[in-house]
Amino acid sequence: MAFELNDRESGMAGTRSVERIRRTIPVLLIFLAWTCVACAGAADDMAFSESAPESAPALAAGELSAAPRAADGGTEMRQTVANANVSLIVAHTETALAGIEQIATELDGYVADVDVSKGAYDETEALRGSMTLRVPSDSLDDAVARIQALATDVNSLKINRQDVTDQYSDLDARLRNLRATEAELLALLTEMRQKPNAKVEDILAVHRSLTQIREEIETLRGRKNLLDNQIEFSTVWVELVPDSLFRPIVEEPWSANGPVRNALRALVATLQDLLTALIWALLYLTPLLLVILIPLAVLIWLVRLWIRRRRKDGT
Repeated sequence: MAFELNDRESGMAGTRSVERIRRTIPVLLIFLAWTCVACAGAADDMAFSESAPESAPALAAGELSAAPRAADGGTEMRQTVANANVSLIVAHTETALAGIEQIATELDGYVADVDVSKGAYDETEALRGSMTLRVPSDSLDDAVARIQALATDVNSLKINRQDVTDQYSDLDARLRNLRATEAELLALLTEMRQKPNAKVEDILAVHRSLTQIREEIETLRGRKNLLDNQIEFSTVWVELVPDSLFRPIVEEPWSANGPVRNALRALVATLQDLLTALIWALLYLTPLLLVILIPLAVLIWLVRLWIRRRRKDGT
């Protein structure tokens, strides 16, 4: 009986140990899986940190692809270039020019170009001109309205707005990429200079690449600054045409007063010319003739005197 009890107790103990092992195995498996996941994440972080300097262009390329999406999604402000072309009929060209210049100054703009010419149109002289204004883009409509108020009529009006958001985003993204490449080249150049066995040819090659990248950056910056100026300030071309060119021709009745006044004016002008010629003859030509004729008369008298002596000697 004691032997059987021992056998039963040993069997029960074995069963309990098996059950404990079965319960422990899932816990161990879960622990091993969690450990593997943590190690994989650490390995990925280390790989990313080691390859970060080399992936800067890829990040910049991602920003480049994200910029158009942001613009298409409406999260980015649209960039537009706005210009206007106005042709006005004015009563007085000089007054209109001064008024347009004052409008540009009041709107924090400026006059970029002025061209004024005076010509004869149907026996009438008229002054016409053109101006080029630069005004802030948000004040373009106000400027056009105030300029039209100076005219008696408007020949033509054209306002053009061009969306340059894609072009602006492209320039911005290309600049970011080039600046990232410039930073990488600078780091590479610094690292190569610190190496004791670095070759001069390798250093010069990196320096040439860095110089080329900087030239491209300056070119893109110039284009971006020009585009910024066009976005910030709108251009307004204004043509000023005097209204005398559009006035109807009116035939006035004939009157003798006009021809008589014109004839008298012509007579007075002719007499003035004759008197002027007489004054010139007395004060300018007479002394000049005396200076020329007196030596000539003396010369003639001497020649005649010499001829007379020769005749007397011959007889």
